[in-house]
Amino acid sequence: MLLVTGVTGKTGGEVARQLAAAGVPFRALIRNRAKADALQVRPAETVIGDVADDAVLAQALQGAERALLVMPNGQDQLQLEQRFTAHAARAGVQHLIKLSSLESVPGSTTPFTQVHLASEQSIRDSGMSWTMIRPTFFTQTFLTSGARIREQQIISMPAGKGTIAPTDLRDVGAVILRVLTEPGHENQSYDLTGPELLTLDQIAARFSLVLGREIRYVDQPQVELRARLAAINLAPWRIDGVCREFEAIAAGVIDHTTGTIARLLGRPPLSLEQFIRDHLAVFR
Repeated sequence: MLLVTGVTGKTGGEVARQLAAAGVPFRALIRNRAKADALQVRPAETVIGDVADDAVLAQALQGAERALLVMPNGQDQLQLEQRFTAHAARAGVQHLIKLSSLESVPGSTTPFTQVHLASEQSIRDSGMSWTMIRPTFFTQTFLTSGARIREQQIISMPAGKGTIAPTDLRDVGAVILRVLTEPGHENQSYDLTGPELLTLDQIAARFSLVLGREIRYVDQPQVELRARLAAINLAPWRIDGVCREFEAIAAGVIDHTTGTIARLLGRPPLSLEQFIRDHLAVFR
């Protein structure tokens, strides 16, 4: 049995869709019953409850041979991931797959990457086989800019002249599908990137080319980003974390691409242009 967490979120949800499309049965651990009821993809089994609950974890992990750990950023994320890891090891899980990030390298100083680093080490020390899935900036992040691109013809982020390697969530889901269903991925760290390293100015130019109208990149002041995030009621710790991530991008933390997606999937990763064409309804 495969156990998948995070299926009501972006990455876990994409993995669930691809598992269902491939006809692979899996169990989902979901905290919120209302979100479970609203799922478009129905897992073979569903366990409702919190990872902080011992009984819930025992039920979710019973008989699971492989588990995918996808946790949202949170103040208690590290404690919850370490708790899940310890319970998985005791339950006899053979292979634990964790969603981490490309930027989580020794010396990282941002809150989110430090959590990933500590959690990765706990998993390596657990005695289970493991695979770290380490993508970088999701191309799907631009969907949150859809209204501004559509109505104001701008992409506004505080990234300065920093580069990113836009990475399509569909590729990441396809890699995780293979790791969950094939042998040979044990004790591997997979750094996943899109095909190109681009500045936001270059990304705006790609949007312009596909959409047939000029899209400009605006280097958003941090104070404006903080105000926007506060307006949607994000907690102060999360606002600080997001801003620190953009500071790192502006400083050049994302400085390379990898060929991992092409090697694992046998095809090139999806391009930014393909992503834009696939989501024209959002940007037009």
